[in-house]
Amino acid sequence: MNKLKFFSIILLSAAMVYVWGCGDDTTTGTPGTGGSVPTLNMRVGSFYVFNIDSLSTSGGVSHTSLKTSNTYLAQGTYFTQPNAFQILSQTKDTISNITLSTDTFYVRYDGGKFYQYGVLQLISPTIPAQWDLVADFNVAQGTSFDIALGVPITIIPGASANITGRIAVDTTFNTHGYGNVGINCFRSEIVADIIIGGFSIGKVYVDYFIGDADPSTNPSGMVRVRLRPITLPVYSQSGVDQFLQIYVPGP
Repeated sequence: MNKLKFFSIILLSAAMVYVWGCGDDTTTGTPGTGGSVPTLNMRVGSFYVFNIDSLSTSGGVSHTSLKTSNTYLAQGTYFTQPNAFQILSQTKDTISNITLSTDTFYVRYDGGKFYQYGVLQLISPTIPAQWDLVADFNVAQGTSFDIALGVPITIIPGASANITGRIAVDTTFNTHGYGNVGINCFRSEIVADIIIGGFSIGKVYVDYFIGDADPSTNPSGMVRVRLRPITLPVYSQSGVDQFLQIYVPGP
């Protein structure tokens, strides 16, 4: 799990030999009449390091020796969209100092909406890669918005997912290991309702935390991704929590 792509976690969780706690941010927002659009200040040259913890189905948390680093390499037009960011992501085992994976991914923030490129393609390679919505701050906090409907789930034969999101809460979590710094962010709750034969068999929850520039020194962009433990009748899997430890702003 070398990058903060929330659906890649779902697909890779069955094969994980390494995994990624903090307290559970379960507070939900109160639905209103309009969204509050935050200011994000993602910058080229910024460097983020994340701890990786495992969340068991019984509620326990296990720390691992793995860390993921994200470096914002460039800002420009990618896949026809301007002002997008190219991010280099690497995961290392801190005991052996071996790099386990390296990848590049892309995010952008436009008109109060946060996107990541090609996320849904990780669920089904037949879906054309595109800029997939992760969070819509124009929608009132606590109100759901559609991400994708009828998406095939390749790891569960015959299954599909209706995927929705909502900005659940404006929250803060603390870094671990270096300074115990409070990170201000919004939690976008992504829900995949798993459908087989026209009936829902359960839901998979991914919390996607997006930092904003309040205050200006607060890291913007993806600061944490948490897959909650999966307990479906046909599939179960421990959860994963990848959360910010170190942030070095760009010039």
